[in-house]
Amino acid sequence: MLYGTPSRAAHRATDDGGLGQLIRTAGTTGQHRQPTPPLGLRVAIEPERTANWLTRGLAAVIVLGVLGMIGFLALAGERHDATSTAATADPLADRSGDPAPLSLAEVFPDTEQVPGTGYRVVVTHIDEDCSSATVGRLGSRLADHGCSQVVRAAVTAPRSDYQVTVGVFNLADAAGAAEVDADLRHLVETGDGSFASMVDDPTGDPVGQVGWRTRGHYLLYCVITRPGGVLVTSDDPAASRITTDLVDGYLGESVLGRRSSSA
Repeated sequence: MLYGTPSRAAHRATDDGGLGQLIRTAGTTGQHRQPTPPLGLRVAIEPERTANWLTRGLAAVIVLGVLGMIGFLALAGERHDATSTAATADPLADRSGDPAPLSLAEVFPDTEQVPGTGYRVVVTHIDEDCSSATVGRLGSRLADHGCSQVVRAAVTAPRSDYQVTVGVFNLADAAGAAEVDADLRHLVETGDGSFASMVDDPTGDPVGQVGWRTRGHYLLYCVITRPGGVLVTSDDPAASRITTDLVDGYLGESVLGRRSSSA
């Protein structure tokens, strides 16, 4: 690349009197060859230098952008790894990390009421045969995923006539619980499977509402009915409150929360 070094002829021209003298001399003698003036070289080089600096600046911006993207991806990867590690470290993820079976004393320690809720306990039940607490095909789906026990109770809601069966199934691992969870809506909606109610209704099968959640390798559920077969609709706010109180709050946070922290 040229950096503006003038020729020997140009040096001589400048020494003899500058650019004006060089041009006049060339015009007088009739010579056709003229040396490139030093000023012209400097003018031509300035855009070249400017373009060079712009190119370098653009390259620096691109490099900084690439480095920033690499840093962002590395940070996102670290967060993903941390989340995956936390999920894997969940003591309730499977029975190998949570081997102790459930007991009535752990799930329903008070035979009079569900602790801290105001729901009155009518009767409790524990069974190693999970199908005893189900109807239809749900029992076989639970067996497929290693269900080893169910603990449940019949309770009545405070200040209302809602009757509730609330319980928890102990499956082999969280993946199996999630698969049963994914199947349940279809089973319930088609009438092919559901949770059994512990409440006897002399008018026939109770027309109730069911709710369920999973936490780790456990499936938590409730069946909500009203005396005389009164329909419990899907948008019943009282039924929604019961599910939140017993399934999310009591079983999910209190019972399994203690088990998770002690594992």
